[in-house]
Amino acid sequence: MQKNNRLLVWSKRLLLIVLVLLVLAVAGAWLYLRGSLAQLEGTRRAAGLETSASIARDAHGVPVISGGSRNDVAYATGFVHAQERFFQMDLLRRVAAGELAEMFGERALPLDKSHRLHRLRARAELALSAL
Repeated sequence: MQKNNRLLVWSKRLLLIVLVLLVLAVAGAWLYLRGSLAQLEGTRRAAGLETSASIARDAHGVPVISGGSRNDVAYATGFVHAQERFFQMDLLRRVAAGELAEMFGERALPLDKSHRLHRLRARAELALSAL
């Protein structure tokens, strides 16, 4: 009987430890992922602006961008894109450069090989240097 009680106590302790670790893991993952969300409120100073720009959101969360010049509006648009679409932009860049296998492993190698044939990165760098 003594052995059964001891086993029950240790199994309860082990279950409690596992539950605490699970709660900590979920809380840590939530905090980590929450940090990647777009900043929807507040003010930020940016060195690239000529005058000022504002990013408001309508009732559906669609950004409404206004600014003192076209360059300021373009800068604010880029800021919104970087906040909300960074993963997509990075993924598309990797597809074009033939670097998808770095993220997804061997399954993406055939696609990478076909895209590297076109040398899009080298062509983009050449076009940029010609500007």
